[in-house]
Amino acid sequence: MSPTVQTSCRANAGFSLVEIMVGLLISMLAIIVVLQVFSVFESRKRTLSNGSDALTNNALAFQQMQRDISQAGYGFSAASVFYCNVSWTVASGSSITTPVRLAPVTINPGTAIIPAGDANTDTMLVMYGNNNGQPQGNPITTRTSAIYTVQMPTAFAVGDKVIAAPAACGSTTLLIDEITAVETNTVTVATGSAGTALYNLGPAPVILAYAIRGGNLTVCNYLQNDCGIAANKDKEAVWAPVASNIISLKAVYWRDTALPDMDGIPDSNGHDRAAPASGCDWVRVSAIGMALVARSGAYDKSVVTATSRNAPATINAPTWTENATAPLIGATGSLGPDQAADEPWKHYRYKVLESVVPIRNVAWMGAVQGC
Repeated sequence: MSPTVQTSCRANAGFSLVEIMVGLLISMLAIIVVLQVFSVFESRKRTLSNGSDALTNNALAFQQMQRDISQAGYGFSAASVFYCNVSWTVASGSSITTPVRLAPVTINPGTAIIPAGDANTDTMLVMYGNNNGQPQGNPITTRTSAIYTVQMPTAFAVGDKVIAAPAACGSTTLLIDEITAVETNTVTVATGSAGTALYNLGPAPVILAYAIRGGNLTVCNYLQNDCGIAANKDKEAVWAPVASNIISLKAVYWRDTALPDMDGIPDSNGHDRAAPASGCDWVRVSAIGMALVARSGAYDKSVVTATSRNAPATINAPTWTENATAPLIGATGSLGPDQAADEPWKHYRYKVLESVVPIRNVAWMGAVQGC
């Protein structure tokens, strides 16, 4: 029996300490390999998702701005009212502090109208109506106080916002008024002012101010709030975020520069940032060149953007020039000097979208006589 007992004891002895240590070492090596593979996989996944997030943010914001710009000028497409000063009452019941130029799209209209955004970024004011009336205005036959006799009163409805404009506005500030009654031959407005034509902006016109603030694209509804008040620029209830990590906005006017008479076609060398100075100058602006830069939301451990990108002075092609000394990308619109090899801004990925957006309601005017 003794040999049998000895054999059974050896069979139940299990692994030796050396065998256990070798097994643990192999398991640890396997875990390390798996973790390394997982780390590489997550890094690549994060890289792809960050770039995708930046592109998505940029695309959504760009699409919204394109839609607004393409509709700009609807309801008042006439050289006689472009460049006129206009004022209105915001939702709180007070008039805006600074009258603005009546124009489809205004780039950098001035800090009294749109407080400056992040460094090295542009601001933009977009205006259009939503009526079904005459874009050239409805002729006013007579006016008695706030009652207008017009050519086509059926083109108006109670609640529509209108502008009574003279043949030449000069220094006169026009008023966005509201229709309170429509009769057989007349329309009645809340206030009333002199004019030769009544422009119908519809019941819900759009006046939007765009600016980059704190690395986000923000928009202010100028009919709801006075966007020109500097104290309001950091209030989210006034300047609502459209998309996060949109850190640069640049825009230029595309003009029909044919002289002396316009031909209704934007010219290849007609892109610049100079503000139009008359109604005819505004009529010549039939498109807006625009570029947006989005930044990925996550900080990457490695340097993923080695060279900063700077907006070109004129946006005339889908390209983005490289410039290491005057970069525009960053959390507040400016990266700062490109001196160190490992600066924080280099650890983010960026996406750029750029396009020339036609202002349809201006382009459809074609060549305007006298301009």
